[in-house]
Amino acid sequence: MTIADETTLRDAKAFLERQGFEYEEKEEQYCVKLTISRAGKKAHLSIYNSGKIVVAGADSQLKDLLLSFKDAYEKGDGLCPGGVLPFEIDNLPETLSAKIPNIDPVVRRFIEESINAYKANCILSAAFMLGAASEKLIHLLIESFSKSIEDDKQRERFTQRVSKNKVISAKWEEFKKSYSSCKSKPNDPILSQDIDTIIGNIFQFCRIMRNEVGHPQIVPDLDKGVILANIGNFVQYSERIYALIEYFNENKVKL
Repeated sequence: MTIADETTLRDAKAFLERQGFEYEEKEEQYCVKLTISRAGKKAHLSIYNSGKIVVAGADSQLKDLLLSFKDAYEKGDGLCPGGVLPFEIDNLPETLSAKIPNIDPVVRRFIEESINAYKANCILSAAFMLGAASEKLIHLLIESFSKSIEDDKQRERFTQRVSKNKVISAKWEEFKKSYSSCKSKPNDPILSQDIDTIIGNIFQFCRIMRNEVGHPQIVPDLDKGVILANIGNFVQYSERIYALIEYFNENKVKL
């Protein structure tokens, strides 16, 4: 007999890992018990083979957080498999500012608006503002790349090519083309990964969703869970872009 429902257990572990919590796992009769210790407090999350979730432990903020997980998960509102839960995005703007102290205020304001819209069940508005926040990030990335090009003539040519394109997707393609021929890419294994896979996929999703809302022929059928997942990924997306911006600010680009 299965000790715990595999899907529920997987999603519970994913939640704890997103929170940065370490936990001990123990099999008990009909369930798997996850014990979490944090700041001198301890709480337990038991996942039964029926999918039932039980939270135990002394009253604490840790226990309250686990109860919030239980409540949101059981409601299943806007949940993608393995994805973030609605209440997890509440502190995202603060997390963004903590991880990126120099975050552009436009980016932060737009993502705040996207979160507020999502919580109000205004999914079209949430998608539009998420796309606006993402577009601002890409503009900042391209601008930092342009300014750091070492050769004056190459910088001018790149700037002209980017400027003549009014749509962000065309600017992104110009950036990718120049970046691919860059002879001074970062050596950091994280930053040196395929920029289109790591940044481009999220950018393109956000751009397409924004366009569908902003230039509608019909009311777009947007998946609430997918929008939530991309809002949840926004901090990591922003961190990667700002790490590249910092690299370009500190190093000359050689094409």
